[in-house]
Amino acid sequence: MHSETLTQRLERLLAEPLDAVRRRQEQTLDCLLGGLDQPFILFGAGNLGRKALAVLQAMGVKPEAFIDNNPALWGTQIERVPVLAPATLAQQWQGPLPGVIATIWCGEATDRMIDRLGPLQALGFERIALFGHLAWRYPQSFLPHYSLDLPEKVLADAKRIRTAFGLLGDDESRRLFVDHIEWRLFLDYNLLPPAAPQAIYFDRYFSNEYADEVVYDIGAFNGDSVLGYLESGRPFHEIHSFEPSSSNYQALLNTLLRLQGRGSFHAHQLAVGDACGEVLIEAQGGPAARVGSGSERVTVTTLDTLCERIAPPTFIKIDIEGFEPQCLEGGRKLIIERQPLIAVCVYHEQNHLWTILLQLHAYQPCYHFRLGPHLAEGWDLVLYAVPNDRLPQHSFAE
Repeated sequence: MHSETLTQRLERLLAEPLDAVRRRQEQTLDCLLGGLDQPFILFGAGNLGRKALAVLQAMGVKPEAFIDNNPALWGTQIERVPVLAPATLAQQWQGPLPGVIATIWCGEATDRMIDRLGPLQALGFERIALFGHLAWRYPQSFLPHYSLDLPEKVLADAKRIRTAFGLLGDDESRRLFVDHIEWRLFLDYNLLPPAAPQAIYFDRYFSNEYADEVVYDIGAFNGDSVLGYLESGRPFHEIHSFEPSSSNYQALLNTLLRLQGRGSFHAHQLAVGDACGEVLIEAQGGPAARVGSGSERVTVTTLDTLCERIAPPTFIKIDIEGFEPQCLEGGRKLIIERQPLIAVCVYHEQNHLWTILLQLHAYQPCYHFRLGPHLAEGWDLVLYAVPNDRLPQHSFAE
């Protein structure tokens, strides 16, 4: 039997009729649950579960309960909706068990969707939908949500998707790319691989080392990436960390203070984008503080401007919650003229998987592109743009 190539698989996915995709968007939730007029519960009482509850209640729809695997939440209530252990609800429920909407979306989780839903199915829950199905049905209330958006938008971008696929430099990355396209279309979590064994950003699997490396850590948070770089054992000349959030910046300073004597470290309380001036960020800080909205006003600069003031980078790491394209646009001159090694997150919006790759290729067509999945289920998906002289040795055998 002829096996389907990755190119053929991608073409098959992108050739699905638009009306079929729209029917899937609009009907999957009801097909799985039998409609929201039937009894249902929410699985996951975290931030996303609470958001789903608020939207549903505003629509006049109320779940029977939350179920959650965290014992600390059992017996509590959220907006007068009880939170129970899954087994407790299954034991107490009279009649056929209610439908379930799994409202879990967590980058730090080590389990996968199959690990979460399997125990529910073992308890007898048969009608299970995902948050993505709810979001497809009510996109105006939930989308976009990180890499989740309407599947029809994937088909609308088919030409650019094909081009980006053709620019990836290895079969492993091409397979991962197609898996993510299919997930965006069908929400099949079984397609998404577990986390890669390689460390994020700085693993020698993705790029070789350079004795005089000048690292720009953009989206430095509390200094965890600096610690990751030191753990990698790679040499460096200096590391510049950029973090706009005042609370995160203080944590970054504390981390760098503990590293005194181990190298040349520099902290900058700046956002890095496509223009110089000021920009709003989310004041609560944390690892997911987004640029462009919020209540804390901070200074923003560009990569090209920074290179006029401090040493130009040879290695740029970028994780800035969806602001990555603006950051790269502000470094267009740097990328064209100096071709630094770049590790950039491409999971914050649905189309970043292909648009960021195409953006970098337009600036510098000599890059080699590779993808690395560093957490399960699409989180911390990183695109590596590697110049010829920074390719790791194993790449030459591929």
